[in-house]
Amino acid sequence: MNKERLTGLFCALAATMCWASNYPVFRLIFKSGGMENLDEWWSSWLRTAMCAFLMCPFTFSAKEGSWGRFGKNWKQDWKIFLLLGFFLFAEGALCFAAAKYTTAARTSLFANTSPVFTLLISFICAKELLSGRKILGVLMGLGGIVLAAFSRGGDAFTSTGMTTLGGDMLALLSGVFWALFTVFGGDASSRYNGAFCTVLYRFCGLLLMVPMLFFCDVTFDFSLRVWGGLIYLAAISGGVAVWLWSYAQKHVEPGVLGSFGYLSAICATLFSMIFLKESITASFIAAFVLILGGMTLIISSGKKKEKAEA
Repeated sequence: MNKERLTGLFCALAATMCWASNYPVFRLIFKSGGMENLDEWWSSWLRTAMCAFLMCPFTFSAKEGSWGRFGKNWKQDWKIFLLLGFFLFAEGALCFAAAKYTTAARTSLFANTSPVFTLLISFICAKELLSGRKILGVLMGLGGIVLAAFSRGGDAFTSTGMTTLGGDMLALLSGVFWALFTVFGGDASSRYNGAFCTVLYRFCGLLLMVPMLFFCDVTFDFSLRVWGGLIYLAAISGGVAVWLWSYAQKHVEPGVLGSFGYLSAICATLFSMIFLKESITASFIAAFVLILGGMTLIISSGKKKEKAEA
């Protein structure tokens, strides 16, 4: 394993741990401090804006000269940045909204089924072949999705057995958008600095979603806990983690990167059990087993491919 790929895997792991902490924070924002009526789409747009502005200084300290490079190539690159910005904003907004209607562990599990869609999209776009092991991993992941959808959950804010299908589907759709971002984001990341990509994606997403604000309850009357949560999500999870992920995209193939979502789901579930007293049912555990089995097959396929190329 070369140094660049090892560093890429480490960056992917660090980003994954940051994102795992998102889900309990999402849930706390909506379910504590009397903020149950908080508009999920406006607050998601606001945290994205905070992330973009907080990350701006890092783009000017980059040695690669990404701004100058983009100035020369913007005619051919602006479309891909707009598209990736939309994918990234949609993923974050849908995942954030899901936490209002389902538990943190369930949001994480469904959002992190993105490896299934990452492999399928990579195959359809001829970016990656589907071996027998990867196909089996996809099928196991799909089985875990179905099983989890029929299970029920609860946490410190709700009773066990609550119906969560609406929130579950929002989280699942966010996983589809993250798969699209993972597959198609590699080319831009290979040409520009990670911080530059992060900021430009954010601003592009904000610009495209401005019309949505006309249908939102726009307000700044948040509790201190909500403001703290939004700042954390913007600075750490929304900025630093995406920056790390952009670096990983340069050196690690999409299928292996997608499998890190499973690790995020495990960590998020543990955080939810500890901090939100989330109850985990037998069917939910069975769904995890299926998904983890799929992760193992995907990762082992990536290792075999690397050895063959070596």
